[in-house]
Amino acid sequence: MSREPKSTKDLQAKLQLLPDAPGVYLHKNSQGKVIYVGKATHLNQRVRSYFHTGGEKGTKTHALVRKIRDFDYIVTDTATDALVLENQLIKEYRPLYNIRLKDDKQYPYIRISLNEPYPRVSVVRRISRDGARYFGPFTDVGAMRETLKFAAGAFQVRTCHLDLPGQTVERACLDWQIGRCSAPCVDFDTQEGYRAKVMKMILFLSGAGIKVLKELRTEMEEHSTQLRFEKAAQLRDLISKLDRTTSRSRPVAGIRKDCDLIGIARDGQDASGVVLRVRGGHILTTHHFLMSDKLDRDLDAFMAQLLREYYPRAGDIPAEILLSHPVEQPASWQEWLTGLREGKVVFKHPLRGAKKEAVELARTNAVFKLREVNLRRALAQPRKVTPGDIQLQEALDLHSVPETIECFDISNFQGKETVASLVFFKGGRPLKSRYRRFRIKTVRGVDDFASMKEVLTRYYGRLVEKDLNPADLVVVDGGAGQLGVAREVLAGYGFHETQLIGLAKREETIHREGGTLNLARNSEALKLLQRVRDEAHRFAITYHRLLRDRKTTASELDLIPGIGQIKKLSLLHHFGSVARIRTADPLELSEVRGINKHDVVAIRGFFANRPGHES
Repeated sequence: MSREPKSTKDLQAKLQLLPDAPGVYLHKNSQGKVIYVGKATHLNQRVRSYFHTGGEKGTKTHALVRKIRDFDYIVTDTATDALVLENQLIKEYRPLYNIRLKDDKQYPYIRISLNEPYPRVSVVRRISRDGARYFGPFTDVGAMRETLKFAAGAFQVRTCHLDLPGQTVERACLDWQIGRCSAPCVDFDTQEGYRAKVMKMILFLSGAGIKVLKELRTEMEEHSTQLRFEKAAQLRDLISKLDRTTSRSRPVAGIRKDCDLIGIARDGQDASGVVLRVRGGHILTTHHFLMSDKLDRDLDAFMAQLLREYYPRAGDIPAEILLSHPVEQPASWQEWLTGLREGKVVFKHPLRGAKKEAVELARTNAVFKLREVNLRRALAQPRKVTPGDIQLQEALDLHSVPETIECFDISNFQGKETVASLVFFKGGRPLKSRYRRFRIKTVRGVDDFASMKEVLTRYYGRLVEKDLNPADLVVVDGGAGQLGVAREVLAGYGFHETQLIGLAKREETIHREGGTLNLARNSEALKLLQRVRDEAHRFAITYHRLLRDRKTTASELDLIPGIGQIKKLSLLHHFGSVARIRTADPLELSEVRGINKHDVVAIRGFFANRPGHES
């Protein structure tokens, strides 16, 4: 990295040294923070264009230029290498002035583990190079669940976690009983027969429903000819089920092969991108992404950002991609996509004919999605953004004002009965329906790190099961150790991008993955964090008190025959303590509501035989 210029003269001198070569440039502000990353075929021309006094730069672009105090650049061999490096640096620095996905979360995928003898289906949030087949990402989690439920059930592919054939069970589970699994775990299906089902499911999820139906009809006729009527009937029912589903998928006029149709629409700072995955001439799935931009850029910049975000995590890339709007340096994009697919990709912006009408369908979907989002936003109760919200965003360098905050606190009493609490704030206010409390089950003694790991694992494991996401900001009570544990757990569940901090009680030091931060004592941002943290601590202490009270009140009275919860509470309410009940005479006991003469005898007899009783 180059030395920071001390003046405009230094900056101008540095501009003159720019090479006429492809590469990536990084604009920085006065603190040395990267605020914009771009690529160029000719670095000298592109970077100098920002500082020319003439030209037609928009007001917002001028705002960016006014903040630039330095820049760095990295020369690459080709424009495609510059594209790849730009993608990496944008993800690393997340610059303020680059276009961003508004909901930059880990979307789920359907995974089929082909590297196992008996493949199974599961839902994951990251693609790995592990020999499995992935379908997604699904921006509509409900649609993904419906697809998974139908496909796994129709083809009777297992969703369990058994390590077959090593692990065995005594009998088939409920999925087999209701016809959703062929139960290879108890040898009700052969490995060859089961794998054939899996391959048909993959074909179906890939959009080759017509081919699957043709194979199933041929198989049904063979079973019928050989008088295996029960098997033929099962296939007949499956064909009927698949036929209904396949017929509902919309055909695209003029498109016969596999392709992606990508459309962009914009309204002010916001834009909507839609990817229509067309397989076999029919729309298989629709993915929708919202984006925002702090500069006045054209739609080609939004298209480039959508390509940059979507395809590195796409479950499959077709041989043809059609765009509603062109992008700069299309040859570089085509070369990059060809490398991702490991096969040739044709990359087009059609101007006429059936393909032009097809991408217009994607663009129209993008327009309607953006209108729908804007309408929901208008109907929603507007939230008043406080100074604390803004300060917190700026101090922690968050992508946006944190609408939701989760805070975890670990508490123990004299090294015993370790508990934890989770409080949830939305719009700066407690949302008590999302509060949670935990009793530590696996940790002995005082070990805050292990306790934090247990709580976070339990909580975020449940979120994943319910297809929910963490809050905009996750706060853990503690320092670097607790922060490290939290990042490990969140990353393990695929929540790599979650904003996370630790807040130590004594010094009120904020621990971040990039280092520590201390806010002024009168800072509104610190006051907001303290309010959240103190509420988590209060909730944990309240839980502690409840457990101790239960233990106290549950002591000896629970051992008296015939004295249940209601009578126990009546006795405690009347006398105030177990010690007072112990010394009460029969007349005093009979005056307690709900206590009959048999109870009086039982109570007196019980305490008469206890150590320390005075006759």
